[in-house]
Amino acid sequence: MSEESYIRTGLANLMKGVGGKLYLTSTELIHKSHAINVQRGTVTLDLADIETVERVRNKLLGVPLLKNGLKITTNDGEELRYVVNKASQRGEDIEQAINKEKPNVL
Repeated sequence: MSEESYIRTGLANLMKGVGGKLYLTSTELIHKSHAINVQRGTVTLDLADIETVERVRNKLLGVPLLKNGLKITTNDGEELRYVVNKASQRGEDIEQAINKEKPNVL
């Protein structure tokens, strides 16, 4: 996929300790790990499979810190957590893309 087809890109850590970038397209949310990670790979979610997007506080030693996290819950109950910059904006962008992907059915 070319850079022009991304709605938004930015640094993001998948809460399994995997640094990388989060890419939002009109149909998918993709996390690609950095080449320097021990854990490498790509996690791809179809927007149609995302149930909820929540902004969350990340914790350090059990203490809630900055509200710089996103929790993505899939239709089958899987939860993925990311640390991102501008969490509010990133969450809104994902929700808008989901709403375009899943039109309301009356």
